[in-house]
Amino acid sequence: MAGAEQFDEFLGGSQQLPREVQIMKLISARASEIAAMTYSIENPQQTKLVFQKLPVYMRRRVMSHNVKRLPRRLQEAHLNQMTKSGLPPKIKRSSRRYRRRPRNLLAEYIRRQRNKIWLETHIWHAKRFHMIEKWGYRIASYANDKCFKANYRAMAKHCLMQDISYYTCVEINGHLEILKETLKSHCNPFELTFAAKIFMEGTREGTVMFFKKNGYPQFPIGHVHFLWRPNQSDLRTIWIWVHPSFLDDFVAEIISSFEFKRNEHCATTSNQTLESCLYINEKDCKMTIHKNTFNRFRFYGPLTINVLTNALQLSNTNKTINLNLNTTQLDNNQIDCKKDHNSDKSWHIEYYDNQENIESLKIQKQLWQALKTLQSPSQLPPNVILGFTVLDPRFHLPDKRTKPRKEIQMTEIISVPPTNANSSPLWEQKIRRKVSKTCVTTSAINKIRSQCLVPGLNNDKHFNEEIMAKIPILLIQKPGIGNTGLGSGIDVILPSNWAMSFWLAFIFRSVRVGALRESKSIAFECENMQSPDINDPDTPAYAREALNTKLELREKYFHYPPNRRVNFIKFGITSPFSCEWNILMKEWANTEHFFVLRDRKLINLLRKSLVGENNSKRCNKSNNHVSSLSVHNAFEDKNYLIRVKVDIIRKGYPKRFAIICMPINEDVENFRINRSWSGPVEKLNIDPNESIRKISRKNHLALLKRLKKQRTHHRKTLINKLSKMLSKDFQNFNYKNKLKNLLEISRGAISKQSQKMSQLYLPECVKVRNSCNREIMGYITIGDFCFTKAKGVGFGYVTLNSLIELIDKKCPFVLIRNIQTRQYRIARLEVVT
Repeated sequence: MAGAEQFDEFLGGSQQLPREVQIMKLISARASEIAAMTYSIENPQQTKLVFQKLPVYMRRRVMSHNVKRLPRRLQEAHLNQMTKSGLPPKIKRSSRRYRRRPRNLLAEYIRRQRNKIWLETHIWHAKRFHMIEKWGYRIASYANDKCFKANYRAMAKHCLMQDISYYTCVEINGHLEILKETLKSHCNPFELTFAAKIFMEGTREGTVMFFKKNGYPQFPIGHVHFLWRPNQSDLRTIWIWVHPSFLDDFVAEIISSFEFKRNEHCATTSNQTLESCLYINEKDCKMTIHKNTFNRFRFYGPLTINVLTNALQLSNTNKTINLNLNTTQLDNNQIDCKKDHNSDKSWHIEYYDNQENIESLKIQKQLWQALKTLQSPSQLPPNVILGFTVLDPRFHLPDKRTKPRKEIQMTEIISVPPTNANSSPLWEQKIRRKVSKTCVTTSAINKIRSQCLVPGLNNDKHFNEEIMAKIPILLIQKPGIGNTGLGSGIDVILPSNWAMSFWLAFIFRSVRVGALRESKSIAFECENMQSPDINDPDTPAYAREALNTKLELREKYFHYPPNRRVNFIKFGITSPFSCEWNILMKEWANTEHFFVLRDRKLINLLRKSLVGENNSKRCNKSNNHVSSLSVHNAFEDKNYLIRVKVDIIRKGYPKRFAIICMPINEDVENFRINRSWSGPVEKLNIDPNESIRKISRKNHLALLKRLKKQRTHHRKTLINKLSKMLSKDFQNFNYKNKLKNLLEISRGAISKQSQKMSQLYLPECVKVRNSCNREIMGYITIGDFCFTKAKGVGFGYVTLNSLIELIDKKCPFVLIRNIQTRQYRIARLEVVT
């Protein structure tokens, strides 16, 4: 290659390149050029930013604050520009993997529980449900998927499960006579009370409406569940399960009635939430408020018993009785626990050392075998309480989710609760604490499975029962309606720390999970208005909930643009987001004070006096006249609200806040002539505020535009004009004050306009009865399309005087109208308890 011709010579030229280059000589000759180029790069004279040099199609808005979105060749220069402009470099956020380490994750969970209480199944629900803050808890409201009809099918044909551990258990101990006399003063004396004989033995759970002391028929608080501890001595214990919506009202009344004084020592949990508070009085009575002490699951559906008997297993009776700590030797599959945990795990040895407890255990095992033959919870005695001691359900999990099969067998309904079937160690506080401590982690159980020769869940049935924890539980039957037992179910009460173990065991049996929305929907489908989830209008809990609902719906209403808001004034609806019971009662009975009628005799009298569409021809005039006279003379007070049920005759269904109206003679005649008549239509009323709103909105926009121009003009000219006359310090001070005043004027104008428009759109309600073409009798509090009846059904309340007037007119129906329509719907009205 050395003798080859160079390029210029090859073309016929005479120029030749040197055979070698002297590097130092070349660099020294070009040093000034290199220095000039380096200086121009480091100190650009143009005002463009680095990311603005990119082509338009490569630019991104995030490049202004995120260096990594630029090409690598420009990142360093862009970072220098950002540093010179005074922007601090962005600190890198720790990775999600680092933030979700077990130590950091637990600290984060504890921090998030400072202001509210999490249920033990919170994390499972938070991944699948919409969570809300209510009553001091973080509760699942509804599922993220569309499952409304699926939940009804599960309740009617399969199994639906809910976690209702937010119910609080209030335990009261004391002498039997003191408990009976004090608690009876808070009940309806004409119905079953806390002291009813059917509940005193502890075999059934009761439900009563709790009133203030000697307050019946006024001053109700809410429905509560209760059960007595089975005991024949004079010292008795009662558990009262209270809904959190009226827990404070209930506790205040109990403290006042028993004259309790709070004890200084209260147990607290690890997350600093109140677990139990002790109150004592001079009569040797004690009250303990249990929070986070129990877990309560509620099951609905005919497959409930199949799920429970498949997921839970009883311990072997003979082995349990003959256990002895000195001779017991655990095999290699033993769970590594501390010494105190080993003593806690053996609580059942001491408890079942008593002969009476052994007999109850044998009876419960026979009853468990009988449960496996039942087809539905409705075949159990109503509200019966059954106690069992089961093994850790994590040792009996299937390989995958399976649905228990319904075995067809000849069964007999258990009509009488078996003796000693309700005995349970769950009543003992020491045992509950020991059982809560014995809940080992799932990883420890998986470690045992991994030590087997063939790892897997199939080896769980070969494990020794001695390594499995024994958990006492209570099963409480919930009755349904009709011969089919729709809505019947079973409540399971567990000690703390065991919720997720049982929850996942039930999930593996293909149960559907409901939330807070399903509590009201199931009560609606089963027509159970005497539920703690549904409060009557004369209770303080209803007033608080109604106020919160009104504020939420008003805020949602004004989030819509003006052309998308329903004009309720034109529809004749004066209170679209609340039920104005005080105003309605004042217009019908000349008094604002009201309470719900709960006397069954008077309710039955009203029910018989109503003339239905089907039996109107059969009723003779004399009977109607006598019933009408008896209705007029039976009530001393007229300020009653009557609970009613409405069934839509044709299409349509009532919604919440719908109005119940009295038909006129023309409506009755039209319906008699044409049975397919859909009902009258409300006339379109005149809105006197419509023109005022338009003028006010136009003036408000002009004012905002004028204020904006003033701020812009001030910002541009004020500094230049004042800089020639005033000092620099005074100039800046005056400029800031002036700008601040202009901003405050704008914000004040916006706030006043918002308040003014809200009053013009939703004026304060001053009348209800004659606000539309038909007289308003009451409101619908809960209504929807009923899957059980396959038509629109609603429950609400009407005033007593309006119902008596309807009876006098012998109208076979009433009119229902929702708040967002002018169409009245024809419906049958029925008085319910």
